[in-house]
Amino acid sequence: MFTNDDYINYFNEIEDIFKNTIVIYTDLVNEISDQAIRNRLLVLASENMDIFNFITEIKNKYFESA
Repeated sequence: MFTNDDYINYFNEIEDIFKNTIVIYTDLVNEISDQAIRNRLLVLASENMDIFNFITEIKNKYFESA
């Protein structure tokens, strides 16, 4: 059975994955001059940011208050 610490570590790892992808997308957006590619990357970064915020919210809701 998993402990709360195991779940917290799991959520932390997921947060780190999405945080790193957001950084990569942001770096690419800043370097690319092609507007079509920039728009696609901005959409991907936005979706990853939404997921990151959701994961953070769930982690805080269930594990930070305990």
